[in-house]
Amino acid sequence: ELPDSLADKIGLVASLMSHSKSSNTTKGYYSAFMRWKKWATSNQISERQCLPAKAIHVAIYLSSLVQNSQTPSPITQAFYGIRWAHSLISEPSPTDSELVRNVFEGAKRKLAHSLHKKEPITPLLLEKMFDSLYVENNLYNQRIICACLLSYSGFLRCSELLNLKTSDIIFHFSHMSIFIEKSKTDIYRDGNWLLIARTGTKLCPVVNLEKYFKFGNLDHSDLYLFRNIIKYAKGYIFRSSNSPMSYSRMRELFICAFSPFVSDIAKYGLHSLRAGGATSAANSGVPDRLFKRHGRWRSETAKDGYIKDLFDERLFVSKNLGI
Repeated sequence: ELPDSLADKIGLVASLMSHSKSSNTTKGYYSAFMRWKKWATSNQISERQCLPAKAIHVAIYLSSLVQNSQTPSPITQAFYGIRWAHSLISEPSPTDSELVRNVFEGAKRKLAHSLHKKEPITPLLLEKMFDSLYVENNLYNQRIICACLLSYSGFLRCSELLNLKTSDIIFHFSHMSIFIEKSKTDIYRDGNWLLIARTGTKLCPVVNLEKYFKFGNLDHSDLYLFRNIIKYAKGYIFRSSNSPMSYSRMRELFICAFSPFVSDIAKYGLHSLRAGGATSAANSGVPDRLFKRHGRWRSETAKDGYIKDLFDERLFVSKNLGI
């Protein structure tokens, strides 16, 4: 249907469409749609009826997924993967039909489980962790100390922490500036500067990070801040390869650091550091606008989900009802 002069430009449209969402989201939607297509063709539904698809076929597909799922996640992926594929070709999606939407909502309700959020890390736990690990010139221990203090004070997600490079850190007299190049909520990759003050205590994130730079002979180059370390005769040094630590390795170090001081380490995770910093800030009366900006939250609901209110503050509501 296109003139010859425009036919060879159709690839430009496809390229931009593939960038309309993040690469991980696109991969997830594509995989979900291909699973739908495989199921459909194995059940005598022709490829032509896979896209655009019929509402009754999709409703049966989602219902069949419920039988083999423990959580709503596979049904959610399937629903939005099919919806995404139809949006690419500007066809009405079966996910807009009341039949499919009701099946989708029913599946989520049936497979829903109570949410068990991780407990927040407290300043007392950070102090115990610091006292047990801090050794002058010990690069290995200083790495996890700094990772915990940065995550806590900057409300950092683990992905944000592990993507930090030494060039992203600028030290000042009163604070340090950290450039968050890639964040979950920064969908257009504009970047975000995070400011962390010097506190004058032994847990000061700025002072401890300066020591980390000193212990590891780091400069402000393009090296990842938290890398793997190897032991040698005189101490510890970074591996030569410039690659960040893995999530699983950071989690192992976190568990080792806090296990001696909590009754059940399973109740804690790397997100406990972000939740701990957010909880302390909220219960100290930090204004919502600053609080939200510091944590790079896009919505009030997301922000509030990290906060664990103090016991006395929860009682404050019923104490002030006039009865």
